[in-house]
Amino acid sequence: MLRLSRLRCPRVTLVIAIALWLVLEAAAVYLLVLDLRVTRQLVRHTWREPTVIVSAAGGTNAEVARLYGVDWRPTPPASLAGLPPYVGDAFMAAEDVRFRHHFGIDPIGILRALVADIRLRGIAEGGSTIDQQIIRARFLTPERTWQRKIVEMLLAVLLDARMSKDEILEIYLNDVYLGHNAGKPVLGIDEASRLYFGKPPSRLRLDQAALLASIVRAPNRDTPGKRPEVVRARRDAILQVMRKHGWITDQQYRDAVLHDVQFTTGSIPRAPYPFYLRALRSEIVQQIGVAPVIEGGLTITCEIDPKAQVAAEQAARRGPQQLEAKYSWIRRQSEDEPLQVAILSVDPRTGGVRALVGGSDFDLSPFDRTSHMRRQPGSAFKAFAYAAAIASRRVTTASLLLDAPLSIDVSGGQTWQPHNYDMRYRGRVSVREAFEDSLNVPTVRLSQQVGIERVASTAEKFGFGERFGDIPALPLGVTEVTMRELTAAYTAFPTLGLRSEPFLVREVRDAGGKVLMAHHVDQKRVIGADVAYVMHTLLRGVVERGTAYRLKRYGLGYAAGKTGTTSDYRDAWFVGYTADMVTTVWLGFDRGEPLRLSSGEAAIPIWGSYMSAIPHSTSQPAPPAGVTFRDIDPETGMLWSDGCPGPFHEVFLDGTAPTRHCPTGMLGRIVRRIFFDRKHFDEPPAITYEQFREWAGQVDRERQQVEKGWDRLKRIFGQ
Repeated sequence: MLRLSRLRCPRVTLVIAIALWLVLEAAAVYLLVLDLRVTRQLVRHTWREPTVIVSAAGGTNAEVARLYGVDWRPTPPASLAGLPPYVGDAFMAAEDVRFRHHFGIDPIGILRALVADIRLRGIAEGGSTIDQQIIRARFLTPERTWQRKIVEMLLAVLLDARMSKDEILEIYLNDVYLGHNAGKPVLGIDEASRLYFGKPPSRLRLDQAALLASIVRAPNRDTPGKRPEVVRARRDAILQVMRKHGWITDQQYRDAVLHDVQFTTGSIPRAPYPFYLRALRSEIVQQIGVAPVIEGGLTITCEIDPKAQVAAEQAARRGPQQLEAKYSWIRRQSEDEPLQVAILSVDPRTGGVRALVGGSDFDLSPFDRTSHMRRQPGSAFKAFAYAAAIASRRVTTASLLLDAPLSIDVSGGQTWQPHNYDMRYRGRVSVREAFEDSLNVPTVRLSQQVGIERVASTAEKFGFGERFGDIPALPLGVTEVTMRELTAAYTAFPTLGLRSEPFLVREVRDAGGKVLMAHHVDQKRVIGADVAYVMHTLLRGVVERGTAYRLKRYGLGYAAGKTGTTSDYRDAWFVGYTADMVTTVWLGFDRGEPLRLSSGEAAIPIWGSYMSAIPHSTSQPAPPAGVTFRDIDPETGMLWSDGCPGPFHEVFLDGTAPTRHCPTGMLGRIVRRIFFDRKHFDEPPAITYEQFREWAGQVDRERQQVEKGWDRLKRIFGQ
């Protein structure tokens, strides 16, 4: 037994030693990694270098913005040499009076904090120096533990040994948190000085510098407006410390304490194009990580077109104002929740995002609705149903569909009856008329004819990030998609079948010129060029004769696109394009309150005012191989003969053009009166609340179909 004990002891000791060595090794590696980050992000001074944003739109490579710091501020970091000496002294008096004499940690402060912590049996006081506060804010979590405190102290010593006191104080003054404004943090002496006193920090008075230093510990609570007496007492205490250490004279002290403690109205300079730059920064972080952004000094070449971006921001801001002035219910609803507009413009040839506006007002809501919002696209989704039908070669643009009451059996022994927006039926209509006038019933009938599975499969090829169920209401756009997905899908029409993946960042270089990221154009053929061209003519017809005819008032009759009013009138869309720009406009309320406006009334004016304000191409794609043109009778869809209505110059896939001529004479008149006497359709621009309630019930039934379709897919794929 004794021998066994003697054998076990060395083994246990060895295991403990190895475990201890591993722990120490891991701790050393952890500290080494953090030290490298400190070197890259602070010691090398790249944080002072601007991030330069360059636009590649039009091949200009023109600089559009210079931004500073990790959060991309428009003003350069404050320099200690450009500030009155008492600015830095005031913050030292408030936070770290022995700053210029310690080596990164303050033994006296640590001892005082330790006594308080022991008394309260926890970490009550930190005893943090300015060095430690920088390390904690930049590299560590805010949790109050001994482990974090030890790492913080070690790194603070390293920082103090490798940078001068002035350099460290500059970092602190540019990073210190000094409250919130419009939902965003106020960081650094520059932002605080401009916001609270309406002046740059170089012009701060002594009492104002001490006032800012006095609110550091509780900047959202201890303000002149909320606790003036507390703020005054703390400001005067800071001034006393400064006088005690000889940083200010007795006269300066007496003059400073005579001033009232109050903030004046000012503002923080804002960077241009806030929605675009926020999305740009997010894309860069996804591609190369956050570290290069923190280090600064980057040169970023992006796809923004500054003129288009400014025009999009103006259109998104003015659109809701115009609708609120015109419609009382929009005005009343906007009092509780602002009406939002999102705009996304993409170059279909490359996928470059030329303009991006995620909402009507970035200051009120910086949420990017172009990427993170999922909504029903409504009739804008019909393009993919019609593309599936044309590609099947079972129908053509001249084929006739029946616009009459339709009942479809759905699961559970129930039936679904689609309706047109005006609750009317027109008898026989052509595929072109059904698409251009956005008729729901013929669209559903067409999808049933070619197979809803084919429609779902075709739509998925256009790059939507989900599988679509085989539900009858699918072609009416009852599934939810993002604006980015919908815009990307439509890039396949002006390019005759090539879908381009949207992107913002073309290239990123570091301060030394090294390429950190370079984008490669991502295009994929999703439909044949011949099918895409036929769809292009249908989408052109929407503008020439259909639900987007109002665009001609803006001189945009050459554009193509599709309106998208959801069946409950909650969302209004228009996805339109020219040869070099696919632009999507969406309007609605975030909580889904009824908009009660058609896309022609709500989205078209915004799209028109935006596109008419920016330069773009007016050219049209040339007909590709595989299509044939014929003159047809627009009422019967047959080949045109003298004496028939028309002719209408129609396009067909090779081999699908009609072969019979239209009836003429007495027989033709009888046939037209019996089968083709139809009424003109115009999408109602606005609906009453009673109509909304009726359609809302219809949408609930359609949404149930979507959910049942998903359930079937999950059972099939075992999810």
